Amino acid sequence: MISNSLFFSKLKTFHKQEIPFVAFRLPNSNQLSLRTSKTESISPRFLNKKPGFVIMPFNLKKKGYLFPEEESFSTKIISSNKGGLSKVPITKSNSLAAQKKRYLKAISDIISEISTTELAKLVYAESFDFVVNEDRFNEYFQRILNSNPNSFCYLFYHPKEGFWIGASPETLLTIEDKKITTMALAGTKTRGVSKWGAKEILEQKIVQNEILNDLARYCKNLKAEKTHTSNAGNIDHLKTVLTGTTNFSPLEIVRAIHPTPAVAGVPKNIAISIIENKELQKRSFYSGYLGLINGFNCKLFVNLRCAQIKKNRAKVFVGGGITKDSVPEKEWEEIIEKSQTILRALYI
Repeated sequence: MISNSLFFSKLKTFHKQEIPFVAFRLPNSNQLSLRTSKTESISPRFLNKKPGFVIMPFNLKKKGYLFPEEESFSTKIISSNKGGLSKVPITKSNSLAAQKKRYLKAISDIISEISTTELAKLVYAESFDFVVNEDRFNEYFQRILNSNPNSFCYLFYHPKEGFWIGASPETLLTIEDKKITTMALAGTKTRGVSKWGAKEILEQKIVQNEILNDLARYCKNLKAEKTHTSNAGNIDHLKTVLTGTTNFSPLEIVRAIHPTPAVAGVPKNIAISIIENKELQKRSFYSGYLGLINGFNCKLFVNLRCAQIKKNRAKVFVGGGITKDSVPEKEWEEIIEKSQTILRALYI
């Protein structure tokens, strides 16, 4: 265990020396961990060879990174309530009006496709680009930590990738002594809006049923706990925790459920195909997964509420689930609201 100041000083040193690292904090924890390694990209099929921290992309065919346990540090977080709570306008993004027009057209097209095909849900992602000061990455990360105590928070750096920073509210998979836990997290409303709408309730149910179906052949004693409202920063989601037991490895389970309908859609293959054709940006690590893996145990999270920072540019990724009941304008308002998690850290 090292001091806070030494911990963040090490991040600066590793960045200056172009040594890859990942710093992270589990939800509701006061311990901040750091892994470093001169790591090269790795195919998902090799992740079971060595325990460590993994960060993998949305696309199952692309490579990610593994940070083994060899060189690691930790510190207890000294929390601060300074700033980051007021709403940050997104109007400084270039060509926002044109971007909104394109987005609304894309969502209208997707709704039409849902109405005339077997597609039940599609998660459509957008990104907002901003100028930032890359050297202030420690400051951005500390704001993320302070503003999102219930989320999985991380800062990843690799010379080839730049920085990725995020605060995810969504567990992909936890396995401890053969007990499996995952979640169906979908539907979004702004904090303070009292009731859930029919669209959000349906969207969450689609996600829940599809994950249960995907897990059926890998798990015993599968059950869904009561659906409840879960807080994530400035917004709420509908969450159902799913539990069971399994004799399969984390990677076998991940292959079965990733990408989940909460980040892709239903049916999965059709949704992924549409995402690849319609989305203007490559998702890269956005809506991929990251976390700890060690043999038959793991704590993995979906990479949501995140941004890539590279060459003093921040690309903020956001997405929303589209169903037959979606209203394009409301979907736009939702992704603007979701962007606040990162924007409040960057203070654009």
